[in-house]
Amino acid sequence: MIDLEQLQELSTAKSYSKNTIIIREKDKEPYCMYIILQGNVRIVKNYGAVDQVLITQLGPGDFFGEMSLFLLKPRAATVITSSEETVVLEINQMNAYSIIENNSELLYKIVKTLCERIDYLNGKVPPRYGQGMLT
Repeated sequence: MIDLEQLQELSTAKSYSKNTIIIREKDKEPYCMYIILQGNVRIVKNYGAVDQVLITQLGPGDFFGEMSLFLLKPRAATVITSSEETVVLEINQMNAYSIIENNSELLYKIVKTLCERIDYLNGKVPPRYGQGMLT
């Protein structure tokens, strides 16, 4: 079971009102990820542009921002709260490794979710043969 007490001790709870931007596409910092405790968010590419695309919606127990945290790269999309207050746990780079090291179930959930996202993308994008690590 995920150790919520430890998770809350090593993270920061943040509350956002409805229709609030939590992170913006291309922002470089902070390098952190978020776990949704309450409410829902929309993940949007090209937010505010004519070619804006809704990537997905996430709710309690889901997470986002892991790419920025682990790859130290700018944000890949904008995350906006939906029509209700949203509460998240913010896990920064300093505490992420301690949390994961002591919480194997959380690590498993992160890896499983990442694999599911890759599997979904594999169905959307043709493979690039000859460009992998083992080929």
